[in-house]
Amino acid sequence: MNQVRTVLAFALVLMLSSLAMSAPESHQLGPYVVNFDLNTYQQYKVAELEPNMAESATGYALQIATDNTTGALVIITEYKELLDATLAPQKQISTLSAMLGGYNVSSVDDIVIDGKEGYILSAVPASYNTMVPNVTRYEAVYWPDSVKCDIGPVWVGKTMVNVISTYPEDVTMNLINSLKVAKGAATAADGQVLPPN
Repeated sequence: MNQVRTVLAFALVLMLSSLAMSAPESHQLGPYVVNFDLNTYQQYKVAELEPNMAESATGYALQIATDNTTGALVIITEYKELLDATLAPQKQISTLSAMLGGYNVSSVDDIVIDGKEGYILSAVPASYNTMVPNVTRYEAVYWPDSVKCDIGPVWVGKTMVNVISTYPEDVTMNLINSLKVAKGAATAADGQVLPPN
């Protein structure tokens, strides 16, 4: 009898833990739909931030947060004109920016995000940088609409996506590997079109 109770209790725990696992998310950021799945038991909240408009571009951001030190941002920057979307110089800029921000860059790796070439940078705070939590910071970049030019190894695009995360590596990679960004309308789990922000 005790074995049956133990098995039933274990089955109940498994059912409840599977219910607690995150589900795929779909959010509308201006004209863009952002889909992702953190695939984690960690609790988190998602906020669609107000667009940031400038003369040459508009930025849209989705904030995913567990607490003050653990979270992620998905930032879509839509430029009005075609820009150089070649990844090699962008890797150097991201590395320099992280170093100037007080981080030691441990790796910059090529990665495919949403079917496009991109890269992911990982960095930890430098020993003198006591202003930020002592966690690994990841930054991934790709251009969903990039196309190769005929004039050599140059790519151009109008839409750049940045992912900045302080989640652990496995959760960060779940976000990046499941990320889909496209123009259109977001849909709810039941298939209905969600209203825009």
